Amino acid sequence: MYFHGWPSSRLQGFQLHALCLEKGVRLIAPDRPGVGQSDLQPGRTLVDWPPVVEELADHLGWDQFPVMGVSGGGPYAVAMAAALPERVTQGAVVCGAPPLAQFPNRSEMMWPYRALLRIRPHAPFLIPGILKMSNWISQYRPDEPPMSWVMKWTADADREALNGNDNFESVTRSFREGIAPGTAGVQIDGDVYTSDWGIDFSKITVPIEFWHGEEDKNIPFSMVKEYASWIPNATTRFFPGEGHYSIIMRAPSGVLESLYPQTKNASESVAP
Repeated sequence: MYFHGWPSSRLQGFQLHALCLEKGVRLIAPDRPGVGQSDLQPGRTLVDWPPVVEELADHLGWDQFPVMGVSGGGPYAVAMAAALPERVTQGAVVCGAPPLAQFPNRSEMMWPYRALLRIRPHAPFLIPGILKMSNWISQYRPDEPPMSWVMKWTADADREALNGNDNFESVTRSFREGIAPGTAGVQIDGDVYTSDWGIDFSKITVPIEFWHGEEDKNIPFSMVKEYASWIPNATTRFFPGEGHYSIIMRAPSGVLESLYPQTKNASESVAP
């Protein structure tokens, strides 16, 4: 099960499609409620997600399965591990968001994220306009203004990874699909990150591996390093010089192999 980032959609999982075909892995990447083609669920919280995925797994005939959460999908992978230890075999959190309510100091985050976090509680009526403007910007190439201005805020490794047309198109297409039905679902999805997750991290027994770039400008490495230490069976792979997008784009096989060791090719490296 693959859980997409924010703001994004199920289409983000397509970047692993060819690799999963090669490795013989079936990847399911559901939209979250109100995102893409999924129905809106007003007032939902993070702990509402595991029952939805459990029902999907039942439909697929999956008794047990690993989970992968990328960026904003990270909390959803952790929630699955906490709620369904008898079904989730292992988790991978790639450049995943931490529980922001427990990190009041957000000075290391990229300034647009900091701005959104300030705007949301005081002027939420501005968020739809910001998302619509982001949608307009996303239609420009990474080397053209105004998108080229946005790219300057990212890590060097991210700019290198995103400058490939396929990678950039994968990110922007997934974002546009996410807000296609409107911005309400994406806004609710965003509220989850700053809310109380309702998870006792110390009681998680499912092995979870955190993959994170030390130069991540979106989700600071320092936050994730502390957050991962709260989970007893967590292991970490921290990469100097890597950013927010670059790990999953430049070394997706390593992440997949951590969930399915039998797919590992001895000639491949797990590091970006």
